[in-house]
Amino acid sequence: LGASFNAYWDTFNHSQAHSLEEEAIGCSFLSSFMNFVKTVGLDDCDSALKAKLFDKIIDSLEERSSVRNHSSTTTFVGSNVHPARQSWFTESEFSILNILCEETNGINNIWPLLSTYAFSLVGRLGIGHEAIAAFIFRQKKLFEVTNKIDQTEKPGQSLQALFLMELLSENDRKLQLNHSSNIFMHDFGHGYTTGSLNSLRCTADFVGNAEGERFFLPLGGIWMWNVLSSTVTSISDRSPNALTGEDEKDEGFLNIVYHTLSLLIQLETPPHESYYTTSINDGTKLYHITNVCLFPEHILSNDFIGTALDLLLKHLSGFGRSTMTESSLIKDFIKACFEHSRISKEFKKNVSKDDRTGATEKKLFDLLDGERSSPDGCSKDELKALIDFVDDMCNAYIEYGGQYATFTHFIRLFLRLDFPLQVTSAVLMKLHPILHVLTIEDEDRKALFFALSQSVSGGLPSLGSSRRDPSSVLDSFSSSLKKRDKELLRNDYVYLLAVAVLSRNLASSSQRCECGLEAMKNRLSGVNDSVFYDITQVSENFLRSGSGTKDSLVTCLFEVCMESRKGLIEQEIETKRDWKWKSDETDVWARVVDSLRSL
Repeated sequence: LGASFNAYWDTFNHSQAHSLEEEAIGCSFLSSFMNFVKTVGLDDCDSALKAKLFDKIIDSLEERSSVRNHSSTTTFVGSNVHPARQSWFTESEFSILNILCEETNGINNIWPLLSTYAFSLVGRLGIGHEAIAAFIFRQKKLFEVTNKIDQTEKPGQSLQALFLMELLSENDRKLQLNHSSNIFMHDFGHGYTTGSLNSLRCTADFVGNAEGERFFLPLGGIWMWNVLSSTVTSISDRSPNALTGEDEKDEGFLNIVYHTLSLLIQLETPPHESYYTTSINDGTKLYHITNVCLFPEHILSNDFIGTALDLLLKHLSGFGRSTMTESSLIKDFIKACFEHSRISKEFKKNVSKDDRTGATEKKLFDLLDGERSSPDGCSKDELKALIDFVDDMCNAYIEYGGQYATFTHFIRLFLRLDFPLQVTSAVLMKLHPILHVLTIEDEDRKALFFALSQSVSGGLPSLGSSRRDPSSVLDSFSSSLKKRDKELLRNDYVYLLAVAVLSRNLASSSQRCECGLEAMKNRLSGVNDSVFYDITQVSENFLRSGSGTKDSLVTCLFEVCMESRKGLIEQEIETKRDWKWKSDETDVWARVVDSLRSL
Protein backbone atom coordinates (compact mmCIF):
# COMPACT_ATOMS: atom_id res chain seq x y z
CA LEU A 1 0.00 0.00 0.00
CA GLY A 2 3.03 2.28 -0.29
CA ALA A 3 1.54 4.37 -3.12
CA SER A 4 -2.06 4.43 -1.89
CA PHE A 5 -3.80 7.76 -1.22
CA ASN A 6 -1.31 9.64 -3.44
CA ALA A 7 -3.01 11.73 -6.10
CA TYR A 8 0.03 11.47 -8.40
CA TRP A 9 2.91 9.12 -8.86
CA ASP A 10 5.02 12.29 -8.65
CA THR A 11 4.13 12.81 -4.97
CA PHE A 12 4.82 9.19 -4.05
CA ASN A 13 7.79 8.79 -1.70
CA HIS A 14 10.05 6.80 -4.00
CA SER A 15 12.63 5.74 -1.44
CA GLN A 16 12.28 2.17 -0.24
CA ALA A 17 13.81 0.22 2.61
CA HIS A 18 13.74 -2.99 0.57
CA SER A 19 14.66 -4.08 -2.93
CA LEU A 20 12.42 -3.73 -5.95
CA GLU A 21 12.39 -7.52 -6.20
CA GLU A 22 10.98 -7.80 -2.67
CA GLU A 23 8.46 -5.08 -3.45
CA ALA A 24 7.30 -6.85 -6.60
CA ILE A 25 6.99 -10.17 -4.76
CA GLY A 26 5.02 -8.52 -1.95
CA CYS A 27 2.57 -6.85 -4.36
CA SER A 28 2.19 -10.08 -6.33
CA PHE A 29 1.49 -12.07 -3.16
CA LEU A 30 -1.10 -9.54 -1.99
CA SER A 31 -2.90 -9.59 -5.36
CA SER A 32 -2.86 -13.39 -5.49
CA PHE A 33 -4.03 -13.75 -1.88
CA MET A 34 -6.91 -11.30 -2.29
CA ASN A 35 -7.97 -12.99 -5.52
CA PHE A 36 -7.85 -16.34 -3.72
CA VAL A 37 -10.01 -14.98 -0.89
CA LYS A 38 -12.50 -13.64 -3.41
CA THR A 39 -12.57 -16.92 -5.37
CA VAL A 40 -13.03 -19.12 -2.30
CA GLY A 41 -15.51 -16.70 -0.77
CA LEU A 42 -15.86 -15.54 2.80
CA ASP A 43 -19.40 -16.70 3.51
CA ASP A 44 -18.23 -20.07 4.82
CA CYS A 45 -15.21 -18.69 6.67
CA ASP A 46 -15.01 -18.49 10.42
CA SER A 47 -16.56 -15.15 11.40
CA ALA A 48 -13.71 -14.33 13.78
CA LEU A 49 -11.12 -15.01 11.06
CA LYS A 50 -13.06 -12.93 8.57
CA ALA A 51 -13.35 -10.02 11.02
CA LYS A 52 -9.64 -10.24 11.81
CA LEU A 53 -8.73 -10.10 8.12
CA PHE A 54 -10.92 -7.10 7.40
CA ASP A 55 -9.84 -5.27 10.54
CA LYS A 56 -6.22 -5.69 9.48
CA ILE A 57 -6.95 -4.34 6.00
CA ILE A 58 -8.96 -1.37 7.29
CA ASP A 59 -6.33 -0.51 9.91
CA SER A 60 -3.67 -0.48 7.20
CA LEU A 61 -5.77 1.77 4.96
CA GLU A 62 -6.51 4.20 7.78
CA GLU A 63 -2.82 4.38 8.64
CA ARG A 64 -1.90 5.15 5.02
CA SER A 65 -4.72 7.68 4.74
CA SER A 66 -3.42 9.76 7.64
CA VAL A 67 -1.40 12.81 6.60
CA ARG A 68 1.05 12.40 9.47
CA ASN A 69 2.15 9.00 8.13
CA HIS A 70 3.42 10.49 4.86
CA SER A 71 6.78 12.20 4.69
CA SER A 72 7.03 15.40 2.68
CA THR A 73 7.80 14.69 -0.93
CA THR A 74 8.99 16.63 -3.94
CA THR A 75 6.72 16.86 -6.96
CA PHE A 76 8.55 16.26 -10.23
CA VAL A 77 7.64 17.47 -13.70
CA GLY A 78 7.29 13.87 -14.82
CA SER A 79 6.89 10.69 -12.84
CA ASN A 80 10.11 8.79 -12.16
CA VAL A 81 8.29 5.65 -11.03
CA HIS A 82 8.80 2.99 -13.68
CA PRO A 83 5.56 1.88 -15.42
CA ALA A 84 6.12 -1.72 -14.31
CA ARG A 85 6.40 -0.60 -10.71
CA GLN A 86 3.29 1.55 -11.12
CA SER A 87 1.43 -1.47 -12.44
CA TRP A 88 2.19 -3.81 -9.55
CA PHE A 89 1.19 -1.13 -7.03
CA THR A 90 -2.01 -0.44 -8.98
CA GLU A 91 -3.02 -4.09 -9.23
CA SER A 92 -2.39 -4.81 -5.56
CA GLU A 93 -4.43 -1.74 -4.53
CA PHE A 94 -7.25 -2.83 -6.82
CA SER A 95 -7.26 -6.37 -5.44
CA ILE A 96 -8.03 -4.92 -1.99
CA LEU A 97 -10.63 -2.47 -3.29
CA ASN A 98 -12.33 -5.17 -5.30
CA ILE A 99 -13.03 -7.45 -2.35
CA LEU A 100 -13.85 -4.62 0.07
CA CYS A 101 -16.49 -3.17 -2.25
CA GLU A 102 -18.20 -6.54 -2.54
CA GLU A 103 -17.86 -7.69 1.07
CA THR A 104 -18.59 -4.49 3.06
CA ASN A 105 -21.96 -3.44 1.66
CA GLY A 106 -23.50 -3.42 5.13
CA ILE A 107 -20.72 -1.38 6.75
CA ASN A 108 -21.57 2.23 5.91
CA ASN A 109 -18.89 3.94 7.98
CA ILE A 110 -16.10 2.42 5.88
CA TRP A 111 -17.19 3.90 2.53
CA PRO A 112 -15.72 7.41 2.96
CA LEU A 113 -12.31 5.80 3.49
CA LEU A 114 -12.80 3.53 0.48
CA SER A 115 -13.88 6.53 -1.61
CA THR A 116 -10.63 8.45 -1.06
CA TYR A 117 -8.68 5.23 -1.59
CA ALA A 118 -10.47 4.60 -4.90
CA PHE A 119 -10.36 8.23 -6.10
CA SER A 120 -6.59 8.41 -5.58
CA LEU A 121 -6.22 5.17 -7.52
CA VAL A 122 -8.26 6.52 -10.45
CA GLY A 123 -5.81 9.41 -10.88
CA ARG A 124 -2.86 7.03 -11.12
CA LEU A 125 -4.38 4.54 -13.56
CA GLY A 126 -2.74 4.27 -16.97
CA ILE A 127 -3.60 2.81 -20.35
CA GLY A 128 -4.51 -0.82 -19.84
CA HIS A 129 -6.32 -0.24 -16.54
CA GLU A 130 -9.65 0.76 -18.12
CA ALA A 131 -11.46 -2.21 -16.54
CA ILE A 132 -10.31 -1.09 -13.09
CA ALA A 133 -11.60 2.41 -13.79
CA ALA A 134 -14.91 0.99 -14.98
CA PHE A 135 -15.21 -1.14 -11.85
CA ILE A 136 -14.66 1.91 -9.62
CA PHE A 137 -17.16 4.06 -11.51
CA ARG A 138 -19.79 1.33 -11.20
CA GLN A 139 -19.63 1.39 -7.39
CA LYS A 140 -22.43 3.75 -6.40
CA LYS A 141 -21.46 3.58 -2.74
CA LEU A 142 -18.10 5.17 -3.52
CA PHE A 143 -19.85 8.22 -4.95
CA GLU A 144 -22.49 8.65 -2.30
CA VAL A 145 -22.31 11.82 -0.23
CA THR A 146 -22.42 11.01 3.46
CA ASN A 147 -22.13 14.54 4.86
CA LYS A 148 -25.12 16.64 5.90
CA ILE A 149 -25.60 18.18 2.44
CA ASP A 150 -28.76 16.97 0.76
CA GLN A 151 -27.60 15.17 -2.38
CA THR A 152 -30.13 14.11 -4.98
CA GLU A 153 -28.81 12.22 -7.98
CA LYS A 154 -30.75 12.18 -11.23
CA PRO A 155 -30.91 8.82 -13.07
CA GLY A 156 -28.18 8.44 -15.66
CA GLN A 157 -26.53 11.80 -14.92
CA SER A 158 -24.38 11.06 -11.87
CA LEU A 159 -20.65 11.72 -12.01
CA GLN A 160 -19.70 8.06 -12.24
CA ALA A 161 -22.21 7.47 -15.05
CA LEU A 162 -20.63 10.35 -16.96
CA PHE A 163 -17.17 8.80 -16.77
CA LEU A 164 -18.49 5.35 -17.64
CA MET A 165 -19.99 6.84 -20.74
CA GLU A 166 -16.57 8.31 -21.60
CA LEU A 167 -15.10 4.81 -21.45
CA LEU A 168 -17.46 3.79 -24.25
CA SER A 169 -17.60 6.96 -26.32
CA GLU A 170 -15.28 5.80 -29.14
CA ASN A 171 -14.60 2.48 -30.84
CA ASP A 172 -10.94 2.59 -29.79
CA ARG A 173 -12.01 3.02 -26.19
CA LYS A 174 -14.47 0.14 -26.35
CA LEU A 175 -11.78 -2.16 -27.74
CA GLN A 176 -9.34 -1.00 -25.09
CA LEU A 177 -11.89 -1.65 -22.34
CA ASN A 178 -12.55 -5.15 -23.66
CA HIS A 179 -8.83 -5.82 -23.76
CA SER A 180 -8.40 -4.55 -20.19
CA SER A 181 -11.41 -6.57 -19.00
CA ASN A 182 -9.83 -9.75 -20.35
CA ILE A 183 -6.84 -9.07 -18.11
CA PHE A 184 -8.55 -7.99 -14.89
CA MET A 185 -12.11 -9.34 -15.07
CA HIS A 186 -14.66 -10.94 -17.39
CA ASP A 187 -18.13 -10.08 -18.70
CA PHE A 188 -17.97 -6.45 -17.72
CA GLY A 189 -21.32 -4.79 -18.41
CA HIS A 190 -21.73 -1.74 -20.61
CA GLY A 191 -24.62 0.63 -21.20
CA TYR A 192 -23.84 4.08 -19.81
CA THR A 193 -24.41 6.56 -22.67
CA THR A 194 -26.08 9.72 -21.49
CA GLY A 195 -23.74 12.72 -21.37
CA SER A 196 -20.21 13.76 -22.35
CA LEU A 197 -17.28 15.85 -21.21
CA ASN A 198 -16.08 17.70 -24.29
CA SER A 199 -12.60 17.77 -22.78
CA LEU A 200 -11.17 16.57 -19.48
CA ARG A 201 -8.39 19.16 -19.74
CA CYS A 202 -5.79 16.73 -18.47
CA THR A 203 -2.73 14.81 -19.58
CA ALA A 204 -4.92 12.40 -21.52
CA ASP A 205 -5.36 15.10 -24.19
CA PHE A 206 -1.84 14.32 -25.39
CA VAL A 207 -2.43 10.57 -25.66
CA GLY A 208 -3.47 9.02 -28.97
CA ASN A 209 -3.95 10.76 -32.29
CA ALA A 210 -3.82 14.49 -32.96
CA GLU A 211 -7.48 14.84 -33.82
CA GLY A 212 -9.06 13.72 -30.58
CA GLU A 213 -8.83 11.81 -27.35
CA ARG A 214 -8.21 8.26 -28.44
CA PHE A 215 -7.98 6.66 -25.01
CA PHE A 216 -9.73 7.36 -21.73
CA LEU A 217 -6.75 6.96 -19.41
CA PRO A 218 -4.77 8.47 -17.80
CA LEU A 219 -7.09 10.99 -16.16
CA GLY A 220 -4.51 12.56 -13.88
CA GLY A 221 -4.51 13.21 -10.15
CA ILE A 222 -6.96 16.11 -10.29
CA TRP A 223 -9.50 14.29 -12.46
CA MET A 224 -12.44 15.26 -10.25
CA TRP A 225 -11.44 18.93 -10.04
CA ASN A 226 -10.97 18.91 -13.82
CA VAL A 227 -14.70 18.33 -14.23
CA LEU A 228 -15.26 21.87 -12.89
CA SER A 229 -13.03 23.42 -15.55
CA SER A 230 -14.34 21.35 -18.46
CA THR A 231 -17.09 21.85 -20.98
CA VAL A 232 -20.05 19.53 -20.45
CA THR A 233 -22.31 18.86 -23.41
CA SER A 234 -25.04 16.46 -24.45
CA ILE A 235 -24.19 13.69 -26.90
CA SER A 236 -27.58 13.18 -28.48
CA ASP A 237 -25.84 12.30 -31.73
CA ARG A 238 -24.16 9.34 -30.02
CA SER A 239 -26.96 7.74 -28.10
CA PRO A 240 -30.73 7.39 -28.38
CA ASN A 241 -30.84 7.78 -24.59
CA ALA A 242 -29.05 11.12 -24.63
CA LEU A 243 -30.73 14.23 -23.35
CA THR A 244 -33.00 16.14 -25.68
CA GLY A 245 -34.35 19.61 -25.13
CA GLU A 246 -32.55 22.53 -23.47
CA ASP A 247 -34.29 22.11 -20.10
CA GLU A 248 -33.14 18.51 -19.79
CA LYS A 249 -29.59 19.41 -20.82
CA ASP A 250 -29.44 22.18 -18.24
CA GLU A 251 -30.77 19.85 -15.54
CA GLY A 252 -28.19 17.19 -16.39
CA PHE A 253 -25.37 19.73 -16.44
CA LEU A 254 -26.47 21.10 -13.07
CA ASN A 255 -26.59 17.61 -11.58
CA ILE A 256 -23.01 16.86 -12.64
CA VAL A 257 -21.65 20.04 -11.04
CA TYR A 258 -23.86 19.51 -7.98
CA HIS A 259 -22.60 15.97 -7.46
CA THR A 260 -18.94 16.89 -8.04
CA LEU A 261 -19.00 19.76 -5.55
CA SER A 262 -20.75 17.58 -2.98
CA LEU A 263 -17.99 14.98 -3.25
CA LEU A 264 -15.25 17.60 -3.05
CA ILE A 265 -16.74 19.10 0.11
CA GLN A 266 -16.80 15.64 1.65
CA LEU A 267 -13.18 15.04 0.64
CA GLU A 268 -11.86 18.43 1.76
CA THR A 269 -13.60 18.95 5.08
CA PRO A 270 -13.52 17.03 8.39
CA PRO A 271 -14.04 14.31 9.44
CA HIS A 272 -13.06 12.70 6.12
CA GLU A 273 -9.82 14.59 5.33
CA SER A 274 -7.04 12.32 4.07
CA TYR A 275 -3.60 12.47 2.53
CA TYR A 276 -5.22 12.17 -0.90
CA THR A 277 -6.51 15.74 -0.88
CA THR A 278 -3.42 17.21 0.81
CA SER A 279 -1.19 15.69 -1.88
CA ILE A 280 -2.87 18.11 -4.33
CA ASN A 281 -1.87 21.70 -3.69
CA ASP A 282 -4.60 24.16 -2.70
CA GLY A 283 -3.77 26.64 -5.46
CA THR A 284 -4.50 24.07 -8.16
CA LYS A 285 -7.81 23.12 -6.56
CA LEU A 286 -8.73 26.78 -6.09
CA TYR A 287 -8.16 27.53 -9.77
CA HIS A 288 -10.41 24.71 -10.94
CA ILE A 289 -13.32 25.57 -8.64
CA THR A 290 -13.02 29.22 -9.75
CA ASN A 291 -13.95 28.04 -13.24
CA VAL A 292 -17.48 27.25 -12.05
CA CYS A 293 -18.13 31.01 -12.16
CA LEU A 294 -17.81 30.82 -15.96
CA PHE A 295 -20.56 28.22 -16.28
CA PRO A 296 -24.03 29.29 -17.49
CA GLU A 297 -25.89 31.50 -15.03
CA HIS A 298 -28.42 28.85 -14.05
CA ILE A 299 -25.53 26.89 -12.48
CA LEU A 300 -24.24 29.80 -10.42
CA SER A 301 -27.75 30.85 -9.33
CA ASN A 302 -28.37 27.47 -7.68
CA ASP A 303 -28.33 27.96 -3.89
CA PHE A 304 -26.36 24.80 -3.20
CA ILE A 305 -23.71 25.60 -5.84
CA GLY A 306 -23.14 29.03 -4.29
CA THR A 307 -22.92 27.65 -0.75
CA ALA A 308 -20.56 24.86 -1.80
CA LEU A 309 -18.24 27.23 -3.68
CA ASP A 310 -18.12 29.63 -0.73
CA LEU A 311 -17.26 26.79 1.63
CA LEU A 312 -14.48 25.47 -0.62
CA LEU A 313 -13.07 28.95 -1.24
CA LYS A 314 -12.85 29.69 2.47
CA HIS A 315 -11.30 26.31 3.19
CA LEU A 316 -8.68 26.50 0.44
CA SER A 317 -7.75 30.12 1.14
CA GLY A 318 -7.26 29.38 4.83
CA PHE A 319 -10.26 31.03 6.49
CA GLY A 320 -11.19 29.30 9.74
CA ARG A 321 -8.32 26.81 9.55
CA SER A 322 -5.92 26.32 12.44
CA THR A 323 -2.95 26.83 10.14
CA MET A 324 -2.65 29.39 7.37
CA THR A 325 -2.23 28.28 3.78
CA GLU A 326 1.24 28.39 2.30
CA SER A 327 2.53 31.44 0.45
CA SER A 328 2.59 29.26 -2.70
CA LEU A 329 -1.22 29.34 -2.97
CA ILE A 330 -1.30 31.99 -5.70
CA LYS A 331 1.79 30.66 -7.47
CA ASP A 332 0.15 27.25 -7.75
CA PHE A 333 -3.08 28.92 -8.91
CA ILE A 334 -1.17 30.65 -11.72
CA LYS A 335 0.62 27.45 -12.76
CA ALA A 336 -2.69 25.56 -12.88
CA CYS A 337 -4.20 28.34 -15.00
CA PHE A 338 -1.30 28.16 -17.44
CA GLU A 339 -1.42 24.35 -17.67
CA HIS A 340 -5.15 24.49 -18.30
CA SER A 341 -4.78 27.05 -21.09
CA ARG A 342 -1.79 25.25 -22.60
CA ILE A 343 -3.55 21.90 -22.77
CA SER A 344 -6.74 23.50 -24.11
CA LYS A 345 -4.76 25.15 -26.90
CA GLU A 346 -2.88 21.93 -27.64
CA PHE A 347 -6.16 20.04 -27.91
CA LYS A 348 -7.53 22.55 -30.42
CA LYS A 349 -4.43 22.53 -32.62
CA ASN A 350 -4.61 20.60 -35.88
CA VAL A 351 -1.23 20.89 -37.49
CA SER A 352 -0.84 19.36 -40.95
CA LYS A 353 2.14 17.12 -41.74
CA ASP A 354 3.67 19.69 -44.12
CA ASP A 355 3.63 22.35 -41.41
CA ARG A 356 5.05 20.26 -38.58
CA THR A 357 8.69 21.36 -39.03
CA GLY A 358 7.79 25.05 -38.95
CA ALA A 359 5.42 24.50 -36.08
CA THR A 360 8.16 22.75 -34.08
CA GLU A 361 10.55 25.64 -34.64
CA LYS A 362 7.89 28.13 -33.57
CA LYS A 363 7.07 26.03 -30.50
CA LEU A 364 10.74 26.04 -29.44
CA PHE A 365 10.96 29.80 -29.93
CA ASP A 366 7.74 30.35 -27.96
CA LEU A 367 9.05 28.09 -25.21
CA LEU A 368 12.24 30.13 -24.85
CA ASP A 369 10.33 33.40 -25.03
CA GLY A 370 7.80 32.19 -22.48
CA GLU A 371 10.53 31.32 -19.98
CA ARG A 372 11.35 34.99 -19.46
CA SER A 373 10.00 35.79 -16.04
CA SER A 374 8.01 38.82 -15.05
CA PRO A 375 8.94 40.76 -11.88
CA ASP A 376 6.30 38.70 -10.07
CA GLY A 377 8.16 35.46 -10.71
CA CYS A 378 5.83 33.97 -13.34
CA SER A 379 6.75 33.50 -16.98
CA LYS A 380 5.42 35.60 -19.83
CA ASP A 381 3.16 32.75 -20.95
CA GLU A 382 1.84 32.18 -17.44
CA LEU A 383 1.03 35.87 -17.08
CA LYS A 384 -0.76 35.96 -20.44
CA ALA A 385 -2.87 32.90 -19.56
CA LEU A 386 -3.76 34.44 -16.20
CA ILE A 387 -4.67 37.83 -17.70
CA ASP A 388 -6.91 36.11 -20.27
CA PHE A 389 -8.62 34.10 -17.53
CA VAL A 390 -9.14 37.16 -15.32
CA ASP A 391 -10.56 39.06 -18.29
CA ASP A 392 -13.08 36.26 -18.89
CA MET A 393 -14.02 36.36 -15.21
CA CYS A 394 -14.51 40.13 -15.26
CA ASN A 395 -16.63 39.98 -18.42
CA ALA A 396 -18.87 37.32 -16.87
CA TYR A 397 -19.06 39.34 -13.65
CA ILE A 398 -20.18 42.44 -15.55
CA GLU A 399 -22.70 40.47 -17.61
CA TYR A 400 -24.43 38.56 -14.80
CA GLY A 401 -22.09 37.63 -11.95
CA GLY A 402 -22.28 40.85 -9.94
CA GLN A 403 -25.62 39.85 -8.43
CA TYR A 404 -24.12 36.75 -6.79
CA ALA A 405 -22.06 37.03 -3.60
CA THR A 406 -20.21 33.85 -4.53
CA PHE A 407 -18.88 35.35 -7.75
CA THR A 408 -17.92 38.50 -5.84
CA HIS A 409 -15.75 36.46 -3.46
CA PHE A 410 -13.85 34.98 -6.40
CA ILE A 411 -13.35 38.37 -8.11
CA ARG A 412 -11.98 39.75 -4.84
CA LEU A 413 -9.43 36.96 -4.91
CA PHE A 414 -7.66 38.70 -7.81
CA LEU A 415 -7.15 41.84 -5.71
CA ARG A 416 -4.75 39.96 -3.46
CA LEU A 417 -1.37 41.61 -3.89
CA ASP A 418 0.45 38.29 -4.20
CA PHE A 419 -1.08 38.08 -7.68
CA PRO A 420 1.01 39.82 -10.37
CA LEU A 421 0.50 43.59 -10.22
CA GLN A 422 -0.88 43.56 -13.78
CA VAL A 423 -3.80 41.44 -12.57
CA THR A 424 -4.73 43.80 -9.74
CA SER A 425 -4.52 46.81 -12.05
CA ALA A 426 -6.52 45.04 -14.78
CA VAL A 427 -9.38 44.13 -12.39
CA LEU A 428 -9.58 47.65 -10.93
CA MET A 429 -9.59 49.19 -14.40
CA LYS A 430 -12.05 46.73 -15.95
CA LEU A 431 -14.54 47.00 -13.09
CA HIS A 432 -13.96 50.68 -12.34
CA PRO A 433 -17.59 51.74 -13.02
CA ILE A 434 -19.00 49.00 -10.76
CA LEU A 435 -16.40 48.63 -8.01
CA HIS A 436 -19.11 49.28 -5.43
CA VAL A 437 -20.68 45.94 -6.45
CA LEU A 438 -17.74 44.14 -4.82
CA THR A 439 -19.30 45.00 -1.46
CA ILE A 440 -21.37 42.19 0.08
CA GLU A 441 -24.34 43.27 2.15
CA ASP A 442 -24.27 42.23 5.82
CA GLU A 443 -20.92 40.47 5.36
CA ASP A 444 -19.54 38.68 8.39
CA ARG A 445 -16.98 40.92 10.11
CA LYS A 446 -14.45 38.12 10.57
CA ALA A 447 -14.70 37.09 6.93
CA LEU A 448 -14.23 40.71 5.81
CA PHE A 449 -11.22 41.12 8.11
CA PHE A 450 -9.66 37.93 6.71
CA ALA A 451 -10.27 38.96 3.09
CA LEU A 452 -8.67 42.38 3.62
CA SER A 453 -5.70 41.04 5.58
CA GLN A 454 -5.02 38.51 2.81
CA SER A 455 -5.21 41.26 0.18
CA VAL A 456 -2.70 43.59 1.85
CA SER A 457 0.90 42.74 0.97
CA GLY A 458 2.28 43.23 4.48
CA GLY A 459 2.61 45.36 7.56
CA LEU A 460 5.08 48.18 8.13
CA PRO A 461 8.21 47.35 6.06
CA SER A 462 10.58 48.82 8.66
CA LEU A 463 9.32 46.32 11.26
CA GLY A 464 9.09 43.22 9.09
CA SER A 465 10.21 41.54 5.89
CA SER A 466 7.53 43.05 3.63
CA ARG A 467 8.18 45.71 0.99
CA ARG A 468 6.34 48.77 -0.16
CA ASP A 469 3.87 48.20 -2.96
CA PRO A 470 4.79 48.94 -6.59
CA SER A 471 3.84 52.40 -7.83
CA SER A 472 1.51 50.96 -10.51
CA VAL A 473 -0.60 49.22 -7.85
CA LEU A 474 -0.73 52.35 -5.70
CA ASP A 475 -1.77 54.38 -8.74
CA SER A 476 -4.53 51.88 -9.54
CA PHE A 477 -5.95 52.01 -6.02
CA SER A 478 -5.80 55.81 -5.85
CA SER A 479 -7.58 55.99 -9.23
CA SER A 480 -10.35 53.76 -7.86
CA LEU A 481 -11.11 56.48 -5.28
CA LYS A 482 -11.57 59.33 -7.75
CA LYS A 483 -13.16 60.16 -11.10
CA ARG A 484 -16.22 58.07 -10.38
CA ASP A 485 -19.86 58.45 -11.41
CA LYS A 486 -20.85 56.70 -8.20
CA GLU A 487 -18.71 57.46 -5.16
CA LEU A 488 -17.57 54.54 -3.05
CA LEU A 489 -18.96 54.48 0.48
CA ARG A 490 -16.63 54.24 3.46
CA ASN A 491 -17.66 50.63 4.16
CA ASP A 492 -17.37 49.49 0.53
CA TYR A 493 -14.86 46.69 0.06
CA VAL A 494 -12.71 48.42 -2.56
CA TYR A 495 -12.74 51.66 -0.52
CA LEU A 496 -11.49 49.78 2.54
CA LEU A 497 -8.82 47.92 0.58
CA ALA A 498 -7.64 51.05 -1.22
CA VAL A 499 -7.41 53.04 2.02
CA ALA A 500 -5.51 50.18 3.69
CA VAL A 501 -2.97 49.89 0.85
CA LEU A 502 -2.44 53.66 0.53
CA SER A 503 -2.28 54.20 4.31
CA ARG A 504 0.35 51.51 4.70
CA ASN A 505 2.56 53.06 2.05
CA LEU A 506 2.04 56.59 3.35
CA ALA A 507 3.07 55.48 6.82
CA SER A 508 6.14 53.71 5.41
CA SER A 509 7.18 56.68 3.26
CA SER A 510 6.90 59.10 6.18
CA GLN A 511 9.58 57.13 8.03
CA ARG A 512 12.31 56.80 5.47
CA CYS A 513 11.61 58.04 1.94
CA GLU A 514 11.30 61.69 0.89
CA CYS A 515 10.78 60.77 -2.76
CA GLY A 516 8.10 58.32 -1.70
CA LEU A 517 6.27 61.09 0.13
CA GLU A 518 6.32 63.31 -2.93
CA ALA A 519 4.97 60.45 -5.06
CA MET A 520 2.21 59.81 -2.51
CA LYS A 521 1.29 63.51 -2.53
CA ASN A 522 0.91 63.48 -6.32
CA ARG A 523 -0.94 60.18 -6.20
CA LEU A 524 -3.51 61.42 -3.67
CA SER A 525 -4.06 64.71 -5.45
CA GLY A 526 -7.65 64.74 -6.63
CA VAL A 527 -9.19 62.48 -3.98
CA ASN A 528 -11.97 63.97 -1.87
CA ASP A 529 -11.14 65.68 1.42
CA SER A 530 -12.92 62.95 3.38
CA VAL A 531 -10.97 60.20 1.59
CA PHE A 532 -7.65 61.90 2.28
CA TYR A 533 -8.69 62.36 5.90
CA ASP A 534 -9.42 58.62 6.29
CA ILE A 535 -6.07 57.65 4.72
CA THR A 536 -4.10 59.91 7.04
CA GLN A 537 -6.07 58.83 10.13
CA VAL A 538 -5.43 55.15 9.40
CA SER A 539 -1.73 55.91 8.81
CA GLU A 540 -1.45 57.75 12.14
CA ASN A 541 -3.25 55.04 14.09
CA PHE A 542 -1.14 52.38 12.39
CA LEU A 543 2.14 54.07 13.35
CA ARG A 544 0.84 54.78 16.85
CA SER A 545 -0.05 51.10 17.39
CA GLY A 546 3.64 50.20 17.28
CA SER A 547 3.21 46.56 16.16
CA GLY A 548 3.29 47.28 12.43
CA THR A 549 1.54 44.01 11.45
CA LYS A 550 -1.06 43.40 8.77
CA ASP A 551 -3.68 42.60 11.37
CA SER A 552 -2.90 45.85 13.17
CA LEU A 553 -3.34 47.76 9.90
CA VAL A 554 -6.76 46.22 9.22
CA THR A 555 -7.80 46.82 12.84
CA CYS A 556 -6.92 50.52 12.46
CA LEU A 557 -8.79 50.57 9.16
CA PHE A 558 -11.95 49.20 10.80
CA GLU A 559 -11.69 51.67 13.69
CA VAL A 560 -11.55 54.63 11.32
CA CYS A 561 -13.70 53.66 8.32
CA MET A 562 -16.30 51.34 9.79
CA GLU A 563 -17.46 53.89 12.36
CA SER A 564 -19.37 56.78 10.75
CA ARG A 565 -18.74 59.18 13.65
CA LYS A 566 -15.02 59.14 12.85
CA GLY A 567 -15.46 60.37 9.30
CA LEU A 568 -14.61 63.93 8.28
CA ILE A 569 -18.27 64.74 7.63
CA GLU A 570 -18.99 64.22 11.33
CA GLN A 571 -16.20 66.50 12.58
CA GLU A 572 -16.38 70.12 13.73
CA ILE A 573 -16.56 72.88 11.14
CA GLU A 574 -13.02 74.02 12.03
CA THR A 575 -11.69 70.53 11.48
CA LYS A 576 -13.37 70.35 8.11
CA ARG A 577 -11.81 73.69 7.21
CA ASP A 578 -8.37 72.41 8.22
CA TRP A 579 -8.76 69.45 5.88
CA LYS A 580 -9.61 71.31 2.68
CA TRP A 581 -7.20 69.07 0.83
CA LYS A 582 -8.28 69.97 -2.68
CA SER A 583 -7.98 73.73 -2.20
CA ASP A 584 -4.85 73.87 -0.01
CA GLU A 585 -2.72 70.82 -0.73
CA THR A 586 0.64 72.27 0.33
CA ASP A 587 -0.29 73.33 3.85
CA VAL A 588 -2.43 70.28 4.59
CA TRP A 589 0.24 67.92 3.31
CA ALA A 590 2.95 69.58 5.39
CA ARG A 591 0.87 69.19 8.54
CA VAL A 592 0.16 65.53 7.75
CA VAL A 593 3.83 64.73 7.17
CA ASP A 594 4.90 66.48 10.38
CA SER A 595 2.24 64.63 12.32
CA LEU A 596 3.30 61.21 10.91
CA ARG A 597 7.00 61.84 11.51
CA SER A 598 6.35 62.72 15.11
CA LEU A 599 4.96 59.24 15.84
